[in-house]
Amino acid sequence: MIDLTELWIGILTDIRPQVSPQIYDNWFEAALIPCMYENDVLTLDTTSRFVCSFISKKYTDLLETAASHVTGRPTQVRLIYSTGGETTPGPSVSPAAPSSAPSTPAAYHPEKTVSAAPASSFKVLEEDTIRENQEYDEPEWAQTTLEPVDTENPDTYEYESISLPEIRSAKDITPPPAAEKPEPVPAAQVPVSDGLNSNYTFDTFIVGNSNRMANAVALSVAGAPAQKYNPFFIYGDSGLGKTHLMHAIGHKIRENFPNMSLRCITSEDFANELIQSIQDKNPESFRQRYRNVDVLLVDDIQFLENKEHTQEEFFHTFNKLYQDHKQMVFTSDRPPQNLKKLENRLRSRFQASAVARITPPDLEMRTAILRRRSQSEHIEFQNDAINFIAANVSENIRELEGAFVRVTLQAAEEHSPVTLDIAQRALQDLVQASDKKKYITIDEITKAVCQFYKVKYEDLMSKKKTKSIAFPRQIAMYLCRELTENTYPHIGTAFNGRDHSTVMHACDKVAKAMEKDKNFRTMIEQLKTRIMSVDK
Repeated sequence: MIDLTELWIGILTDIRPQVSPQIYDNWFEAALIPCMYENDVLTLDTTSRFVCSFISKKYTDLLETAASHVTGRPTQVRLIYSTGGETTPGPSVSPAAPSSAPSTPAAYHPEKTVSAAPASSFKVLEEDTIRENQEYDEPEWAQTTLEPVDTENPDTYEYESISLPEIRSAKDITPPPAAEKPEPVPAAQVPVSDGLNSNYTFDTFIVGNSNRMANAVALSVAGAPAQKYNPFFIYGDSGLGKTHLMHAIGHKIRENFPNMSLRCITSEDFANELIQSIQDKNPESFRQRYRNVDVLLVDDIQFLENKEHTQEEFFHTFNKLYQDHKQMVFTSDRPPQNLKKLENRLRSRFQASAVARITPPDLEMRTAILRRRSQSEHIEFQNDAINFIAANVSENIRELEGAFVRVTLQAAEEHSPVTLDIAQRALQDLVQASDKKKYITIDEITKAVCQFYKVKYEDLMSKKKTKSIAFPRQIAMYLCRELTENTYPHIGTAFNGRDHSTVMHACDKVAKAMEKDKNFRTMIEQLKTRIMSVDK
């Protein structure tokens, strides 16, 4: 079965060259929303009763011809106005059978009559229903009645002198003033209402192993919107910097392309604005707001799950922007394939995006974040205090910043720089809540190994390769890798600038020795216990 969106795009493509641009923009692209295609009947929703009535009378034949051309089979078009509660078609009125003799009225009825819409319309709106809408007032000439002047010759009528409007073709019809588009405002005069957070920029975004790829793609998107990575889908657990990166893209695009229209929202805001537009009976303004932007940034897309009407509207917005080559960026707490409660057609489009994951920050990145924060706020932090916070708060960046604030407040209360002692007291409950976290430094490990093997610290860090020194050095490297979150390169740097491959070889050698020798494994476990018991 043909896809509804593909059908509608095909119909618009077929109609566009047959009408003027103004007619096309106001009466087709902006005023009609495809709802359903079933049993060779295409149902289109409209933005008001007036629009429903007007298009039914003027353009039903054009719509059905285009629909039949796209589907390759006779297709009927049904117009509805669902927002007004008119979701079911009225009775179908068939045209009168042709007669060879002139039609003679059987009796005179003073009330106004309503001409039947074409049978293919399937939506007959009675005049009293249309007249209730303030947008539509029947002109005086249409209210004129016919008075028979000769009762013996009922075919003879005298018409009141009235001025009838000029009959013109559909291409010449001028749309109502309400549908006129506003004049574009110069970029310098556009108010800043794009939803961007001024604090979330690339300059304040710390790059590490956990977000390096996502950052690289984000920079590419900001440098050339809709050229390569479109749409761009970022996912990861809460508090890892997805929103920050998305807003950074927006700020960079604003800087590089000031004339581009941009909108940054959450999926919850999208749903709420849609509901409000329906309540205000003005969904068209909502569609224009989102389908005419150059860049759309949507945060927490997973909240569209279980919202069927919002998903439908978002689906058409997505298609319109993608068709017009506009940049889209989405964030989520899980990958597209795990958004099980989204419609398949929407989920598959997300899966076809450029997808990048952000993972929890490693120790080095957490340390860099804390250092940057202390420098930007001009707060004096001792290195040991920063290392302590980074080692004990590893879940996400929000928790890390929360710990930073707690330690800073503790230091301000004591009118002191941030020391290791202050950090330990400020985060005492946090550290005690988890036995898996223990503040252990490389320096602490090397000193414990020196004491255990009775080796001088200077010798352990030297280039000496004697077995009595090299083997304890390898054990120290192994324990640094096991008991801290430091990477091989970082450990190598701490051991007097050794290469990361040296550290990898040491770890591998010690691990194999532990597998072969139970006594050696027991000794390493005892050494671990001794190191981990420090400062407890």
